[in-house]
Amino acid sequence: MNGSHQPSEILEALAGRVEICNLSPLEVMEKVRKAGWKRAYIDGGKLIQSFLAAELIDDMIITRASLLIERGLPLFGQVLADIRLEHVETKGFAAGLA
Repeated sequence: MNGSHQPSEILEALAGRVEICNLSPLEVMEKVRKAGWKRAYIDGGKLIQSFLAAELIDDMIITRASLLIERGLPLFGQVLADIRLEHVETKGFAAGLA
């Protein structure tokens, strides 16, 4: 869950599309599979890191803004081993996102 929102705020804005649960990444993906979903959208730095550590991320969309903010934050935190990625595509947007 995004720390800047309360669960009720998230559910009101995304009613029927978001579920908040207190499960491990592996338990979440088992729940997703049982529900018949083919894909899940995982977002948020620490949450993504936990799914990467559990080797549960198949593909990623990374958005980059052309702006440096002080020292910045690590995108993925510490990973225990190299993770092979294949670059598929880059798109640029007028607002400076890529």
